[in-house]
Amino acid sequence: MRATSSLVFLFLIVFTIPLTFDVGGKECGLAFSLSLATYYFFYSILRLITPDTSHVRFAIQQLVKYTQWVTILALMIWSMNKFAVDSNNAAASWVERTFKQQSPDDSSIKLWLLGRGGVVESVSLSSWEKTLMWSTPLFQFLEGFCSLLVTQACGQITRWSVNREHGDSWMV
Repeated sequence: MRATSSLVFLFLIVFTIPLTFDVGGKECGLAFSLSLATYYFFYSILRLITPDTSHVRFAIQQLVKYTQWVTILALMIWSMNKFAVDSNNAAASWVERTFKQQSPDDSSIKLWLLGRGGVVESVSLSSWEKTLMWSTPLFQFLEGFCSLLVTQACGQITRWSVNREHGDSWMV
Protein backbone atom coordinates (compact mmCIF):
# COMPACT_ATOMS: atom_id res chain seq x y z
CA MET A 1 0.00 0.00 0.00
CA ARG A 2 2.80 2.40 0.89
CA ALA A 3 4.61 1.75 -2.39
CA THR A 4 1.41 2.35 -4.35
CA SER A 5 0.77 5.58 -2.47
CA SER A 6 4.32 6.77 -3.13
CA LEU A 7 4.03 5.94 -6.83
CA VAL A 8 0.73 7.81 -7.15
CA PHE A 9 2.21 10.81 -5.30
CA LEU A 10 5.29 10.82 -7.55
CA PHE A 11 3.11 10.48 -10.65
CA LEU A 12 0.92 13.39 -9.54
CA ILE A 13 3.89 15.67 -8.93
CA VAL A 14 5.68 14.70 -12.15
CA PHE A 15 2.46 15.01 -14.18
CA THR A 16 0.77 18.10 -12.70
CA ILE A 17 3.66 20.58 -12.58
CA PRO A 18 4.49 20.38 -16.31
CA LEU A 19 0.77 20.28 -17.08
CA THR A 20 0.17 23.60 -15.33
CA PHE A 21 3.10 25.18 -17.16
CA ASP A 22 1.94 23.83 -20.54
CA VAL A 23 -1.78 24.50 -20.22
CA GLY A 24 -1.86 27.52 -17.92
CA GLY A 25 1.35 29.30 -18.85
CA LYS A 26 4.40 30.39 -16.90
CA GLU A 27 2.57 32.27 -14.14
CA CYS A 28 0.18 29.38 -13.58
CA GLY A 29 3.04 26.90 -13.25
CA LEU A 30 4.96 29.20 -10.95
CA ALA A 31 1.91 29.73 -8.75
CA PHE A 32 1.25 25.99 -8.57
CA SER A 33 4.83 25.06 -7.75
CA LEU A 34 5.02 27.86 -5.16
CA SER A 35 1.79 26.69 -3.53
CA LEU A 36 3.08 23.10 -3.41
CA ALA A 37 6.40 24.21 -1.94
CA THR A 38 4.58 26.31 0.67
CA TYR A 39 2.22 23.46 1.56
CA TYR A 40 5.05 20.97 2.14
CA PHE A 41 7.20 23.61 3.87
CA PHE A 42 4.51 24.20 6.49
CA TYR A 43 3.94 20.45 6.81
CA SER A 44 7.67 19.95 7.43
CA ILE A 45 7.74 22.77 9.99
CA LEU A 46 4.82 21.15 11.84
CA ARG A 47 6.65 17.83 11.87
CA LEU A 48 9.81 19.49 13.19
CA ILE A 49 8.15 21.36 16.04
CA THR A 50 6.04 18.47 17.32
CA PRO A 51 7.58 15.58 19.27
CA ASP A 52 7.73 12.13 17.67
CA THR A 53 5.28 10.65 20.17
CA SER A 54 2.74 13.47 19.95
CA HIS A 55 -0.87 12.66 19.09
CA VAL A 56 -1.09 15.97 17.21
CA ARG A 57 1.83 14.97 15.00
CA PHE A 58 0.26 11.57 14.31
CA ALA A 59 -3.06 13.21 13.42
CA ILE A 60 -1.37 15.72 11.10
CA GLN A 61 0.62 12.95 9.40
CA GLN A 62 -2.49 10.86 8.85
CA LEU A 63 -4.43 13.86 7.54
CA VAL A 64 -1.71 14.77 5.04
CA LYS A 65 -1.17 11.11 4.14
CA TYR A 66 -4.79 10.59 3.14
CA THR A 67 -5.52 14.02 1.66
CA GLN A 68 -2.35 14.99 -0.19
CA TRP A 69 -3.61 13.60 -3.51
CA VAL A 70 -6.73 15.73 -3.26
CA THR A 71 -4.70 18.71 -2.04
CA ILE A 72 -2.32 18.52 -5.00
CA LEU A 73 -5.21 18.39 -7.46
CA ALA A 74 -7.06 21.20 -5.62
CA LEU A 75 -3.97 23.43 -5.73
CA MET A 76 -3.58 22.68 -9.44
CA ILE A 77 -7.21 23.58 -10.16
CA TRP A 78 -6.90 26.75 -8.06
CA SER A 79 -3.78 27.90 -9.91
CA MET A 80 -5.31 27.06 -13.30
CA ASN A 81 -8.41 29.05 -12.39
CA LYS A 82 -6.55 32.08 -11.09
CA PHE A 83 -3.41 32.26 -13.23
CA ALA A 84 -4.13 30.50 -16.53
CA VAL A 85 -3.37 32.45 -19.68
CA ASP A 86 -6.98 32.46 -20.86
CA SER A 87 -8.57 33.28 -17.49
CA ASN A 88 -10.07 36.70 -16.77
CA ASN A 89 -7.50 37.24 -14.02
CA ALA A 90 -4.49 36.99 -16.30
CA ALA A 91 -5.26 39.67 -18.87
CA ALA A 92 -1.77 41.13 -18.59
CA SER A 93 1.61 40.09 -17.28
CA TRP A 94 2.43 40.49 -13.60
CA VAL A 95 4.47 43.62 -14.37
CA GLU A 96 1.58 45.30 -16.18
CA ARG A 97 -0.87 44.33 -13.44
CA THR A 98 1.41 45.68 -10.72
CA PHE A 99 2.31 49.03 -12.22
CA LYS A 100 -0.83 49.90 -14.17
CA GLN A 101 -2.98 52.85 -13.13
CA GLN A 102 -5.78 51.89 -10.77
CA SER A 103 -9.29 52.73 -11.88
CA PRO A 104 -11.31 55.11 -9.67
CA ASP A 105 -13.42 52.31 -8.16
CA ASP A 106 -10.27 50.28 -7.25
CA SER A 107 -8.44 53.08 -5.49
CA SER A 108 -8.03 51.43 -2.12
CA ILE A 109 -4.58 50.44 -0.97
CA LYS A 110 -5.86 47.07 0.23
CA LEU A 111 -6.87 46.04 -3.29
CA TRP A 112 -3.60 47.32 -4.72
CA LEU A 113 -1.59 45.33 -2.17
CA LEU A 114 -3.67 42.19 -1.64
CA GLY A 115 -6.14 42.09 -4.53
CA ARG A 116 -5.95 40.10 -7.72
CA GLY A 117 -2.75 40.99 -9.49
CA GLY A 118 -1.65 43.05 -6.51
CA VAL A 119 1.84 43.73 -5.29
CA VAL A 120 1.95 40.73 -2.93
CA GLU A 121 0.98 38.33 -5.71
CA SER A 122 3.38 39.88 -8.18
CA VAL A 123 6.33 40.00 -5.80
CA SER A 124 5.82 36.44 -4.61
CA LEU A 125 5.63 35.01 -8.15
CA SER A 126 8.60 36.99 -9.42
CA SER A 127 10.65 36.09 -6.33
CA TRP A 128 9.80 32.40 -6.76
CA GLU A 129 10.77 32.60 -10.45
CA LYS A 130 14.13 34.16 -9.60
CA THR A 131 14.73 31.59 -6.84
CA LEU A 132 14.11 28.74 -9.27
CA MET A 133 16.21 30.38 -11.96
CA TRP A 134 19.22 30.98 -9.68
CA SER A 135 19.00 27.53 -8.08
CA THR A 136 19.09 25.72 -11.43
CA PRO A 137 22.86 25.00 -11.19
CA LEU A 138 22.32 23.44 -7.76
CA PHE A 139 19.49 21.27 -9.12
CA GLN A 140 21.70 20.17 -12.01
CA PHE A 141 24.53 19.29 -9.64
CA LEU A 142 22.21 17.28 -7.40
CA GLU A 143 20.68 15.55 -10.42
CA GLY A 144 24.15 14.51 -11.60
CA PHE A 145 25.07 13.26 -8.14
CA CYS A 146 21.86 11.22 -7.88
CA SER A 147 22.45 9.81 -11.37
CA LEU A 148 25.90 8.73 -10.24
CA LEU A 149 24.43 6.97 -7.21
CA VAL A 150 21.83 5.18 -9.36
CA THR A 151 24.55 4.10 -11.81
CA GLN A 152 26.65 2.70 -8.96
CA ALA A 153 23.66 0.84 -7.53
CA CYS A 154 22.86 -0.64 -10.94
CA GLY A 155 26.49 -1.73 -11.28
CA GLN A 156 26.39 -3.46 -7.89
CA ILE A 157 23.14 -5.23 -8.77
CA THR A 158 24.57 -6.37 -12.10
CA ARG A 159 27.82 -7.56 -10.52
CA TRP A 160 25.89 -9.43 -7.84
CA SER A 161 23.55 -11.13 -10.31
CA VAL A 162 26.33 -12.11 -12.76
CA ASN A 163 29.00 -13.21 -10.29
CA ARG A 164 26.65 -14.46 -7.57
CA GLU A 165 28.62 -12.49 -5.01
CA HIS A 166 26.76 -12.14 -1.75
CA GLY A 167 28.76 -9.27 -0.33
CA ASP A 168 26.05 -6.63 -0.47
CA SER A 169 23.83 -7.09 2.55
CA TRP A 170 21.10 -4.85 1.16
CA MET A 171 20.40 -7.32 -1.65
CA VAL A 172 19.47 -10.19 0.66
